Amino acid sequence: MGVTVTFDKETVKMRLKAANSKALFITSEQALEDCNYYCKEDQEGLINSSLTASEPEKGKLVWEEPYARKQYYLDSASRDKNPNAQKMWAHKAHSVHGKKWLEIFRKAFKKEAAP
Repeated sequence: MGVTVTFDKETVKMRLKAANSKALFITSEQALEDCNYYCKEDQEGLINSSLTASEPEKGKLVWEEPYARKQYYLDSASRDKNPNAQKMWAHKAHSVHGKKWLEIFRKAFKKEAAP
């Protein structure tokens, strides 16, 4: 008595691609939240711009204010509105939360890729 195994390569590829997209979105949303925890904040423009300009489905986080680049690298940070504010907030968030982001991605990918 024989056994026949059928492997549908295209279905597997589509499932893995969908799992990757979902995991990327979930991870990017968490990364944006963590980055904004350290983001400089004066009048809410910088953080708000990241909520509208970012594309988490593509893994793209953007702070889209004309002064964003300057503030990112500027040493001084007013902590009146955000006591956690500091320069290079995305780098800081990555150094603190990077391992957590990898774990979030792994779990989300595994959950989405499961049959």
